Amino acid sequence: MENRYLTDKRKSVCLFLLVFISYALIYMTKNCYSAAMASIVDEGIMSKSETGLIAAMFYLVYAPFQIVGGIAVDKYPADKLVLIGIVGAGISNLMIYLVEGYVAMIIIWSFNAIVQFGVWPGIFKIVSTQLKEEHRPMGIFYISMTPTVGLILSYVSAAFIKHWKYNFLFSAISLFILAVVFFVVYAYVKRRMIVKEELHTVENEVEIRSNISTFKLMMRAGIPFLLIVNIIYSLLNLGIKALAPVMLMESYEVVSASLANILNLFLIIAGPIGLFASNTPIFRKISLPGAMAALLALILPTLIVVSFVGTVHVIVVVVALCLLMVFAGAMSILFSYASRAFVKFGCVGTVTGTLNCMASLGIVLANYAFARVAELFGWQITAVCWIALASLALVCALIEIPIWSRFQKASFSDANPKISKQ
Repeated sequence: MENRYLTDKRKSVCLFLLVFISYALIYMTKNCYSAAMASIVDEGIMSKSETGLIAAMFYLVYAPFQIVGGIAVDKYPADKLVLIGIVGAGISNLMIYLVEGYVAMIIIWSFNAIVQFGVWPGIFKIVSTQLKEEHRPMGIFYISMTPTVGLILSYVSAAFIKHWKYNFLFSAISLFILAVVFFVVYAYVKRRMIVKEELHTVENEVEIRSNISTFKLMMRAGIPFLLIVNIIYSLLNLGIKALAPVMLMESYEVVSASLANILNLFLIIAGPIGLFASNTPIFRKISLPGAMAALLALILPTLIVVSFVGTVHVIVVVVALCLLMVFAGAMSILFSYASRAFVKFGCVGTVTGTLNCMASLGIVLANYAFARVAELFGWQITAVCWIALASLALVCALIEIPIWSRFQKASFSDANPKISKQ
């Protein structure tokens, strides 16, 4: 199997900066609609339910196409799929700027979700296989920060741009410029890549590679359990972050809407702190599902404290939420590390896309299912639901520990590429 990668340190850093900036900017434009929703409702163009459905439609379409993108990235050049996503997203944002209307916006934003089918799998494939070999682990670590950077940029741009329509125009122009930069810079570094034919001298590995499908490989690794953990992680992380301001405002008279948003900034900042905390030696000594289980076990007490929202002091709840986000931030990188284990089997794109599909479905459920539960039963019952989901994720992570261990020992450690036929 042909593999292209860089050996020059400076070119490798250049390629990483290119994909880091690219995905941060793409993530910014992907969320600019959410950032503009308040203004759209305020102008009476659409109702809350209509704007909410458009935002949900993006992820409903985006989720299954992530699997398609993952499979495509394992067969076609990753840079081409990323470039398709950048140009397509630019066209989508430009069309939103030019037209108005509920149905038109749903169609355009769904198109935006489709054209981005290969962006994240492609970005991850580039980072995990084309950087200089010693840069890849840290590349995977830092690329996990791009959603946070992009989310911050989306709200900052929405705050400084006077009218919501110009937000989409700004996004479109930024993406078209990015497309040109990406094409030129990637072509430059690609000419400096080494093309290596991977020769597998281990008989068992050659046999297994030819006889085991990607689906069976994922089953052996216990990916279904990781998918359950991933969707629940996404539900908790993004759902709580999105609903926390409303929860605090409705549960405490002293918390105004503006104060609730300020308090929510602490939650947004806490996530990256946890991400950096995960890059410590203790995390490297624990298996991936073991680390997930440990973090979920730490998340549960914070959720128990949150379940007393409205009855304990607001500062206690805010501190518990911040700790929850620290643990969730530390957990976010672990799914990327799980995907990396499949690089040597040529199916890293498929695994990455599948995991991202579950995370995207979690976003939809987080924004609508939890909001509905809170509306019907109150925030304390909602917090109990969060506790139940975290407990389920913990059970799945514990079940995954021996499965992942067998997966690693049988075949998939870098030191010993052999695989036993079990």
